[in-house]
Amino acid sequence: MKILRSLTTALAACLALAMVTAPPVAAAPEHAPLPWTALDTSDGQDAGLGPCVNEAHRTRPDAWTCMGGVLRVTADSRGKTTDTVYTVAENTPASPAARAAAPGRDDYDSWCENGTICARQINDYTAEVKGNGAYGDSKGVIGTFDVVYRQSFDGNLPRWRTLIDWDSGPEVNPGSWTNTCRVNLSGRPDDYCGRNNVNLTSINAAAPRAWWPSGDRWSYNAQRLTGSGKYHDDHEGEFTAFGHRQLFKAGVLHTGRWTKCNTRTGCQYYQVPWTP
Repeated sequence: MKILRSLTTALAACLALAMVTAPPVAAAPEHAPLPWTALDTSDGQDAGLGPCVNEAHRTRPDAWTCMGGVLRVTADSRGKTTDTVYTVAENTPASPAARAAAPGRDDYDSWCENGTICARQINDYTAEVKGNGAYGDSKGVIGTFDVVYRQSFDGNLPRWRTLIDWDSGPEVNPGSWTNTCRVNLSGRPDDYCGRNNVNLTSINAAAPRAWWPSGDRWSYNAQRLTGSGKYHDDHEGEFTAFGHRQLFKAGVLHTGRWTKCNTRTGCQYYQVPWTP
């Protein structure tokens, strides 16, 4: 029994010594945050895109575009192709009207630069909308650019002028782009009253602007409007960026809503900016 007690005492002493001298267990290393290229707002511009870009940062899709208060995802975080739109920011208020619209005499580089989307009515027959845009992938912002759509009725015939304006990043190469006339319908999807292709050239630091059809001409709707109902326009497009494989899509913008297309004076705006 004495031998057993001695062995027990010795074993307890060894265990106590081991507990005292054993090195502490190393904590599991924390994962370093994934790299992210942030939106540059140092010049005070594009601040309105912050909430949308933050949502892209949180979800990290492989292809995304922020424009007009929405995040449009064309490849999810696993790289799977999709076309999903998330509303993430409120539209900014309308700005005072400006009548100049020709290259070199407009205010498109200063109007609405810190918002997400702005629309303004020039007169009963003319209105325009501007969307600030940022696009990127799971690693952050790739580039930024603006889109402006100006519409001016010729009687009961809608006609548009489209501008894309490079701000930062690689060359942007527009793909399929459209000005679409829609008939407002209650309780069911809106009907179509003309789909019109927009053929834009690439934009980059050396050639930052591209117009369709030009800075002083118009692209006419495919048909005249003769109904007494209400109408609006949808504008959207897709693009690629030099050095990147993804397809990006810009959110839908609208100049406003109009009616009176069956009258002698022709179509007239009744709501600018557009609201759902």
